[in-house]
Amino acid sequence: MGGGGFMLDAVKSFKANRELVKKRKLKNKGDVYGREVATQLNLKKSTPLDMLRIRKKIAQRKRKDRKATFYTILTMILFGLLLYYLFF
Repeated sequence: MGGGGFMLDAVKSFKANRELVKKRKLKNKGDVYGREVATQLNLKKSTPLDMLRIRKKIAQRKRKDRKATFYTILTMILFGLLLYYLFF
């Protein structure tokens, strides 16, 4: 009937691990998630002139993106028609 020493070692190891787990348990929510610190954002105040400049820049970017999208779709349609006429 072998294996007695093996089982004794397993029991000792299990007991030692159980003791370590008890020591490792965190006591409160702050230990788990950290302390709550109020985050202050340092945002610049914009003047009306800055806001107008930003709006114009966004409008220009939107127009440019819209043109690029239109030309991309037009190119894909023309390429598709070209392939259709070449192979069918």
